[in-house]
Amino acid sequence: MRVVTTKEMKAIDTWAMRKLSIPGLVLMENAGRGCVDVLEHYFELEGQRVLVICGKGNNGGDGFVVARHLQNRRALVQAVLLGRARELTGDALRNFHLAGQAGLPIKDITRFSALQDICRSFHPGIIVDAIFGTGFKGVPGNIYCRAFELMNDADAFILSIDIPSGINGDDGQFQKTCVVADATATMCLPKRGNLLSPGRDCGGDLHTVDIGIPYSLVSDGSLQVTEYGDVLSWMPYRRADGNKGTFGQVLIIAGARGFSGAAVMAAHAALRMGAGLVRLAVPRGIIDAVEANLLEAVKIPLDQTADETISPKAIATLRPILKTSDVIVIGPGLTTHPETAEFLRELLPRIAVPCIIDADAINIVAQDPTILKKIRAPLMMTPHPGELSRLMRTAPATINEQRIEIAIEQARKHKCVVVLKGAPTVASDQHGQAYLNPTGNSGLATAGSGDVLVGMISGLVAQQQSLLHAGAAGVFLHGLCADLLMDDSNEYSVTATDLIGQIPRSINYLLRREFTQ
Repeated sequence: MRVVTTKEMKAIDTWAMRKLSIPGLVLMENAGRGCVDVLEHYFELEGQRVLVICGKGNNGGDGFVVARHLQNRRALVQAVLLGRARELTGDALRNFHLAGQAGLPIKDITRFSALQDICRSFHPGIIVDAIFGTGFKGVPGNIYCRAFELMNDADAFILSIDIPSGINGDDGQFQKTCVVADATATMCLPKRGNLLSPGRDCGGDLHTVDIGIPYSLVSDGSLQVTEYGDVLSWMPYRRADGNKGTFGQVLIIAGARGFSGAAVMAAHAALRMGAGLVRLAVPRGIIDAVEANLLEAVKIPLDQTADETISPKAIATLRPILKTSDVIVIGPGLTTHPETAEFLRELLPRIAVPCIIDADAINIVAQDPTILKKIRAPLMMTPHPGELSRLMRTAPATINEQRIEIAIEQARKHKCVVVLKGAPTVASDQHGQAYLNPTGNSGLATAGSGDVLVGMISGLVAQQQSLLHAGAAGVFLHGLCADLLMDDSNEYSVTATDLIGQIPRSINYLLRREFTQ
């Protein structure tokens, strides 16, 4: 599904009204009714006490419609307007009057104490946040800040319309305070602020409401959020008469003394994703540790430095294997040892098949980015913000604040696919096509999680998936592994090994959705 900026969404609304002749009142009616449908996903609405808090713009207009439809479904509704009715205009004003005509008077209030009194006397079980929506920027006024805090402290389920009030619809940031919702109903298409932290963390469950604009006419866009249907369509076909050659050969070049686990986890994850054969090339000194922890992969001992990292002499051993591999991963546990850096600089121009540069390989490349110009193979880089900051010579905080634009820019600059890890992870190719990932939780912030991810992606590439789609699908399933772990674990206790154990379950979950929808 396409992800839009607030400016793009406003243009779509205007286009729908002018070119498709869909009246704004109809769009607002569909939006409000859709929000009530979302609430029915959680509650039996008859008899529920619902407080609808509206602002003076179109978000408030949606709230007036919500209040009316809640009344139709026999909820006990109290609606308030933070402001004066005389300040309303357009479709919001029309729906304000329509609610009154339907026997649902809306109290307009300008003092926080009045809202506080209503909450104390009404005791809502549900609060609908219809105050600002996606167009809000800046610092909310005092009455709004206090209203947000009152809502957040209430023992009530909060549904935000479009985005939690106080959050910027484009970057997901807020100043001072914001509403923290249990669920968000966003109109027509998700906005960037719904998916970028901290907006993503404050929005709860995200639901997209169909407001009547034909999706076939607005779905094209360079930025998409990865959905289950996308990943299903990207999963490799498994031929019944296939063999290990059919399902691809992965070569992982990784590891050093003290970092054998990174190599093992990447190889194990590639196998779990269905790669037919995985070769794991590591320094000779750690081969016994690798053998003891990984049975299924073919191990290749490499010449090593005095510190038991990979030596430039290892290229002679790897040269024939490069030609028989379908994808090559370089980096997990590699270290940035000077001789290992020399090995990497000599190796990369020799690779002709898809190549994924991860972890310390990115750190080595960052020392001399001109190396990237010598790579002939289709290329993917999988950095976290710290690794990319070394390559770009900029602060990790800057990368986190502009992760969509930076992922796209770096992919174009280096003519590769960039998988920028974080919340959310962004996968982009050199043509500007990008995917935002909706799955995952803080349990992924654990040592070895990235090694598992790069292994999962390589398993898909080995089975002839494109680098971009393998990256987006691998990230989605990796996050889904963490989400599924929450059934019997928690975000504090996740380990990378736990994630590997969930790979079969995540694929099964994906396939079951195909048959149940």
